[in-house]
Amino acid sequence: MMNILSKKNVNNGQLISKDKLEMLLAEDNAKIYEVIRVINKKPVFLKEHFDRMKESIQLSDVKGNINFNDYKNSVELLINENEFENCNIRVSYYYNNVEIVLFYFIESFYPSVEQFKSGVHTVSARIQRNNPNVKAFQKDFKERVQKIIEDNKAYEAILINEDDTISEGSKSNIFFVKNDKLVTSPDSAVLLGVTRNKVIEICEDNRIEVEKRIVRFEELDSFDGAFITGTSNDVLPIRTIDERVYNSSENEVVKKAYELYMNEVRKEII
Repeated sequence: MMNILSKKNVNNGQLISKDKLEMLLAEDNAKIYEVIRVINKKPVFLKEHFDRMKESIQLSDVKGNINFNDYKNSVELLINENEFENCNIRVSYYYNNVEIVLFYFIESFYPSVEQFKSGVHTVSARIQRNNPNVKAFQKDFKERVQKIIEDNKAYEAILINEDDTISEGSKSNIFFVKNDKLVTSPDSAVLLGVTRNKVIEICEDNRIEVEKRIVRFEELDSFDGAFITGTSNDVLPIRTIDERVYNSSENEVVKKAYELYMNEVRKEII
């Protein structure tokens, strides 16, 4: 269950208590949400997260709209009114006669230095999202995935569709390395992660080819490496998918993608 950390929270630009926040969250039927990384009390890629939330609202046919200046002011108010320097903000949105936009700090977990150094263990899971382009909370989906992750002592589950194609991680996007090229699923098949989009943009700008295409489960043995991306994960090398072993953390394309991405993060927190 999600652990809310902040005692002072924000609803439509106004401070509210944790009790009031939980009461409003209980009314949320749309489950549209966004997670924003805060480092040294500065939000990372705020505009990109706002744009994705706006897109999720539009794609899910939920009423209402959001305004970037209000969104930005609410994030800054939450950060200023709480003591957390390095933590994730969750933003929840629903419509109940008016737009309800809630901002609050949640318990956050980040990979260890050792996990970045050696790569993480992942497991395949034959589960498919209802609408991959919309960042919406699905209780049954989350519970099924979490059990698979725990049963296999894995860091993440890689989702396999009914047609044996690979889409993404349960809470991340996935990239594969083939020679000097990155391969990832088409935009239409995944949640368009902010970190994913940033990695694609900076890699293409630095002459690393990114091929967006259908990836089949049977191809896993042919790749030279793999990594997952996400708000909390940054660019995180994969050591294993089930029994398949990759030397991703030592792969030059993976290392370059990581360096390029972290340079972008540093620009956000200067």
